[in-house]
Amino acid sequence: MSSSILDELFEHSKAGDSVAFTALYRYTWQKLYQLAFRKTQDEEEAKDIVQDIYIQLWQKKESIHIHGSVEAYLYSMTKYELVRRMQRSLKDEAHRFDYRQLIDTLAHAGDQQLFAEELKAQLKKEVSALPTKQQHIYRLHQEDNLSTEEIAQELGLAEQTVKNQLGHAKRKIRLAIKDHMLSVIFFF
Repeated sequence: MSSSILDELFEHSKAGDSVAFTALYRYTWQKLYQLAFRKTQDEEEAKDIVQDIYIQLWQKKESIHIHGSVEAYLYSMTKYELVRRMQRSLKDEAHRFDYRQLIDTLAHAGDQQLFAEELKAQLKKEVSALPTKQQHIYRLHQEDNLSTEEIAQELGLAEQTVKNQLGHAKRKIRLAIKDHMLSVIFFF
């Protein structure tokens, strides 16, 4: 189906035309399902994702302004929904998994070096983005292999302060890298 027809169906849908919306769905759902299934390897999850995309599209139809093709917009919505669901499932204790296993599973042997370099670059960026005090404590601990007690003595801080700062730094880095890795995995 041509892009102009899909654009027209979307414009009619924005005006509340449910017949046009149904036609838009019929012409576009399969490609979105294929993308979702390719990433999840789960038919039910892929169907749920596509269903949610069209529910969001219908609910927000008046406020959506598409610059480009409707098909590309729907494809992007699907990618973002995949990332959102992955992030949510990572937060759920029952769905935690080892990132190393995920990378090994998703990456081809030749891509592993690229992933490793990407991860190192992201780690360096996240450490540099930490507040100065946290960054200094983190570097002393990770790069100079100093204990929290040694860092506290060197900086004249309470050991608990060092532990707190180190914990905050690690948490910030872990969350930023997790988000980045999900983006790399899904958009690579």
